Amino acid sequence: MTEVLIGLTLAYVFVVLLLLIVLIRGNLKWMIKALLVVLAMGMNWYTYQTWQGVQGWPSPVAMPTHFLLHYAVIDEPNQKKGTKGHLYVWASEISKAKPSEQPRAYELPYSTDLHAKLESAMRKIGNGQLQMGRITGGETKNRLNVRDYTRIGDKSAGLDLEFSNLPDPQLPEK
Repeated sequence: MTEVLIGLTLAYVFVVLLLLIVLIRGNLKWMIKALLVVLAMGMNWYTYQTWQGVQGWPSPVAMPTHFLLHYAVIDEPNQKKGTKGHLYVWASEISKAKPSEQPRAYELPYSTDLHAKLESAMRKIGNGQLQMGRITGGETKNRLNVRDYTRIGDKSAGLDLEFSNLPDPQLPEK
C-alpha cells in the first residue's frame, strides 16, 4: 500500500513539474514538448493503474497459504449475462502464529465446492467462531497468481481451501 501511495505522489509531482517547465520555459523545441506530453500521458496511465490498488480492489497477488477469513462475497455464474462467477475473499495472512495487521481482498474463480465451503465458513463467523483458512492440495509452492484461472480453483490443479475454527488464545499462567 505504501509503494502505491509513493508512486501516486511521484506521478502528481511529475505532472506539476511538467506544467511549471512548460509555463516557465515556453521556448522549448516542439520535439521536447511532444516528448513531455507523451510522458505526462504515461504518468496519467500509471496513476490510473495504481489507483485500483488504493481503492481496495482484489489483489492481483497470490493468496497466502494460511489466512484468517474476515468476509467473503459470492458472485455466482450467470449464463444469461455470460459471467463466469467469482469468489471474493477478504483475508489476513497468518504468519508467525498471528494475522497480519491489514486484511487484503482476493479474487478467486467460481467453483461450487469453494462456494459451499465459503458459505459454511461465513455462517460460522456469523455465529461468533473466527475462521482460519489454508490452501491445501497439489502445487501450493508453484501456484500462479490467483487471477490465472487455469490453475487456481481448477480441480486439475488439486488446489482447495480448507477452513477451521481459530484456536482460543493461550493465556499466560498466573
